[in-house]
Amino acid sequence: MSVFALTSCTVLAGTGWTGTAPGTSAAASGTISSSTDISAFITSVEISLNWDEIEYTNFASGGWREVTSGLAAGNIAVTFNDSYAASNVDALFGLGGTFGPTVQPIYFDIKPTSAARGSTNPSYVALVRNFGGTMLGGQVGSLATKSMTFRLSGRPSRLAS
Repeated sequence: MSVFALTSCTVLAGTGWTGTAPGTSAAASGTISSSTDISAFITSVEISLNWDEIEYTNFASGGWREVTSGLAAGNIAVTFNDSYAASNVDALFGLGGTFGPTVQPIYFDIKPTSAARGSTNPSYVALVRNFGGTMLGGQVGSLATKSMTFRLSGRPSRLAS
C-alpha cells in the first residue's frame, strides 16, 4: 500500500491563463499567466467534488430506488496563517485585495509537492470564484488564521505535463 503525506504542497493563484483555461467544457492545458505562489501562507487545502443525485425509479425497478448523477459542483477549501504585512495574506485575500471576496474569477494550480508538474506530481487546476470567508480568526495567544472556500466555476482538470 502506498501512502503520502502533504509536506510541500504548491498552491498558485492568479487571474489570467495561457492555453485552454479550466472551467470550460474542454480539458485544460497551459498554466496561470501571472501567478502568485501562496504556498507559504497555507496550512491546508482540499479539493472536493460532488454530483447531484437524480432519482429515476420506475415500476420495473423491483422496489429499489434507481439513481444517476446530475450536475457536478465542487469547492477548494483553504486555511491560511494570517498576516497583515504588505504583500501577505491580507493584501491578497483581504477586503478589496487582488483576490478579495468578489465574484472576480481566480485560477488555482495545486500540486502535491514543490516539484515540477508530471505524472507522479499532477497539477489540479480550476477556475474558482470567491463568495466569502473568514477575514479574521483566532483566540487570545493563538495563531490567527483565515479559512476560505472557493466555488469551482466549471470543469476542473488534472494536468500531468
